[in-house]
Amino acid sequence: MNPSIRRRTAFTLIELLVVIAIIAVLIGLLLPAVQKVREAAARMKCANNMKQLGIAAVNYEGQNGQFPPAGKGYGWCRDIPPTYPGDTKVYNFNGLVLLLPYTEQGNLYAKLDLTTTSSDQRTGYCCGYTGDTAGTLTGTSQTTNGPLAITKITQLLCPSDPGDPINAGSAAYGTGTNGALPGYKTNYDFIASENDFWIGCNYWSSLPASQRYMFGENSTTKVANITDGTSNTLMFGETTLDVHNGRTPSWEYRGWVMTGVDPASGINNWTYPGYAVLRGTVGSWGWPGSLHANGANFCFADGSVRFLGQNISTVVLQQLAFMADGSVPALP
Repeated sequence: MNPSIRRRTAFTLIELLVVIAIIAVLIGLLLPAVQKVREAAARMKCANNMKQLGIAAVNYEGQNGQFPPAGKGYGWCRDIPPTYPGDTKVYNFNGLVLLLPYTEQGNLYAKLDLTTTSSDQRTGYCCGYTGDTAGTLTGTSQTTNGPLAITKITQLLCPSDPGDPINAGSAAYGTGTNGALPGYKTNYDFIASENDFWIGCNYWSSLPASQRYMFGENSTTKVANITDGTSNTLMFGETTLDVHNGRTPSWEYRGWVMTGVDPASGINNWTYPGYAVLRGTVGSWGWPGSLHANGANFCFADGSVRFLGQNISTVVLQQLAFMADGSVPALP
C-alpha cells in the first residue's frame, strides 16, 4: 500500500455539523406532523365522547318519555315570582348525573342521592342577586353527593384540553357546606341559555315553544317537541376547562353561573373585557369552544356529532339551538 495514502477514521467537524443540521431539519419537519396526528386522534376521541353522551340522552328519552333537564332546583337563580319563581326545594344537580347509568357509570350513579342537594348554594354572589329566597336545601351535600363530585369521569373530558379540570372549593363554585368541596369539570354540557342565570329561576318554563333551547332548569323536552327536526337541533356543546369570567360547569352539580353551553356568543370567542386574549380560554362561562383548530364539537338531538367551524354566525348557531322556531339553517 502506498504509504502516502492515509486511511480516513473520522468525520471532519464540518461534516458533523452538516449531519446535525440535516437531523435538526428532519426533526423540525417531523414534529408538526406528529402533533397533527396526535390532535387528530384527540379530536376523534373527543367526538366519540360526545357521541356516547348523545346516545345516552336518546336512550334516556326512550325509557323515560323525556330528556333529562339541564339541571334541577337551582338555589342561586333569581327568584322573581310569578314569572320566574324559584323552586321550594333546592337540589342544584347537573342533569348529566341522570345519564350516568347510560354511560357505564352505574356504580357511581348508585352512590348519589338525588333526593338531597348536590350543592349547598342558595344565594347570589354578585350583581345584586339574592338567589332563591323561597327555596330550602334538601339536606346537605357535605356528606353524600359533595364528596362524589371530585370523581374524575374521563369520558366527560376532552383529551385536547390541558386546562385546569377542577373547580376548587369556593362559596360560588364549589359544593358542600359554604362551597368547601371541589368538583371535576366537564368539557361537554347541555345546550342551555345563559338567561337561566341572567333572567330568573325556571326561565326555560316561562318561554313559548318557539324560543326554547332543548334544555334549561327543570326542562321537560320530548322528541315530539323538537319540531325543527332532531338532526337540525343542538343537544350538547363543547367548552374549554378554562374561562376568563366565571367557571366551566362541573358534571355533578350546578354552582354559580353553571347553566350549560349557550351558542349565542359564537364559537372560540377568546375575548373578554379586562383580559388578554388567550387561545383555549373562552371569554366567559357558558361559551362554546375547544382546543381543536378552528371550531368545536356539537352533538345534535339525533345523537350525531358534527364539528362546527368558529366562523359560523351567531344567528345560525342560535337557530340551531332553538328546537321549534321553524328555521332549518344550512351549515357551510
